[in-house]
Amino acid sequence: MTYAQTHPSHRKESGVALLIAIFTLLLVTGVAVAMVMASGTESSLASNYRSSTSAYYAGLAGLEEARGRMLPSNPNFFNNTVANFITMNGVNPTLSITAGVPQARYIVMSQNVSPTTLGNAYYDSEYQQEWGAPISAANAQTIPSIYANNAIANMPGPMYKWVRITPATEKSLGVDVNGDGVLDAVDPIYYDPDHQNNGNSDPSMIVVPVGTNPPSSANQVFQFAALAALPNGTQKIVEYAAAPLSFNLNLPSALTLPGPIGSFNPPNSKGYCMDGNDTAGVASVSGCSYTPAPAVAGCGSSGASNPAIGVSPGNDSSGSQTNTGYVTNQIPRPGNYIGPGGTSTTPSVGTPTLPTSLGSPAAVNQELQLIQQNANVCLGCSSGSSGTTTYTFSNLDTAPGSLWSSCGTSCGTIPQVTYVNGNLDISGSTAGSGILVVTGNLTYSGNSSWNGIILVVGNGLTTYLQNGGGNGQFNGAIFVANTAGNPPGTWGPADFTINGGGGNGLYYNSCWIANSQKPISLKILSFREISN
Repeated sequence: MTYAQTHPSHRKESGVALLIAIFTLLLVTGVAVAMVMASGTESSLASNYRSSTSAYYAGLAGLEEARGRMLPSNPNFFNNTVANFITMNGVNPTLSITAGVPQARYIVMSQNVSPTTLGNAYYDSEYQQEWGAPISAANAQTIPSIYANNAIANMPGPMYKWVRITPATEKSLGVDVNGDGVLDAVDPIYYDPDHQNNGNSDPSMIVVPVGTNPPSSANQVFQFAALAALPNGTQKIVEYAAAPLSFNLNLPSALTLPGPIGSFNPPNSKGYCMDGNDTAGVASVSGCSYTPAPAVAGCGSSGASNPAIGVSPGNDSSGSQTNTGYVTNQIPRPGNYIGPGGTSTTPSVGTPTLPTSLGSPAAVNQELQLIQQNANVCLGCSSGSSGTTTYTFSNLDTAPGSLWSSCGTSCGTIPQVTYVNGNLDISGSTAGSGILVVTGNLTYSGNSSWNGIILVVGNGLTTYLQNGGGNGQFNGAIFVANTAGNPPGTWGPADFTINGGGGNGLYYNSCWIANSQKPISLKILSFREISN
């Protein structure tokens, strides 16, 4: 009889392949699920990043609209649309703080946006975080965004809802500027590039107590906050702290001649005067053929009393006299040079401190670069220009970028920044205004006039020359300097000559000095994001 042979070990191994297949399938499934989940997470992260970035740029667009519209030179300047939306102190924008409550200005994207109304979808709750009290419509003013009524069909503006502008304080910024351990909520903060001694991380920031006049080189710091809101519900607040940036040409006298005087030849005319006292708003100057300068809206006399002529300590270029002594001895009618120390027998000639921006040849050259970069008209500035060409007033009037465009006598009331890399002859009955830089020789006739600042600054022989008498007048201040001294880095001799004189003159005018330096931009001092 034959018996079937059994194999117990084989029975034990039956089904192993199935288990391995199931385990492998589970492993593959787990990896696939993990990959799907990772892909979903990555997509979610990418979506969140896109939303966050979109909200950031939408808020940034709002901040930039507000920053641009703070400038009087901007065609969409706030006050061009709503009177006194931004207070103008002379030509610089300011906002006040009363009993710890700041003026608040809003740009809104649409009519259903009401940042001052509790319960509105876009109510400004962040205001209370910064100022300690909820926003009130009583101290706020609202204006539409330039995108609110976009004329281009189907092209919406940036996705921000509002932008708020307030004066900055230590409390609103969360920064102890003066280091006294208290976050002050009452006194505004100013930006002063000349101030470097307060020990703060940004020494240019200063606190100016309410009722106190800030330094002439300082401008108020503004806080800008923008709320961005996307259709998917993402919201973000972005904030700037920014201050107006100007040229800071706070000239200390009607005529300033730094360095050793080369030659100084004033006129002998009875009616010709130089007055270092501020003549802004002044109707007449005794003994002078003076005509009041055009008024600057919102600006009055500063009451400043400066020398008629400011020179540097030390000797003239010949080394035989002091600069003060040489200039004084050259003046035939001392009573016509009015200012501190001036009498009927002694002209007002002093040695005032120069502003930081004009304190040395190096500082002047740096300032000239800033002016050139922001000039409306820049003659001889193209590459390859020699800087020796002589231009005329008609070149200023018709040059690309000119604000005058054959404006005739009204050129004297429309300030522009004019940079001439070369010589300039403005002979004839011409009137200009603003900042005029001439890097060579300036020649003009007695009937020419200017309101604002004239800088005749060269790196060689620099001459300020008037030929013939006339009735033109200069209101503002004039600076004549040679930046190519020996050794390098020192002032060289410069010349000032008037042949004739007539009834014209030079009169210090703080309003036109300021009006020529309207803010060219708002300097961003800090930035932060707040997720909503």
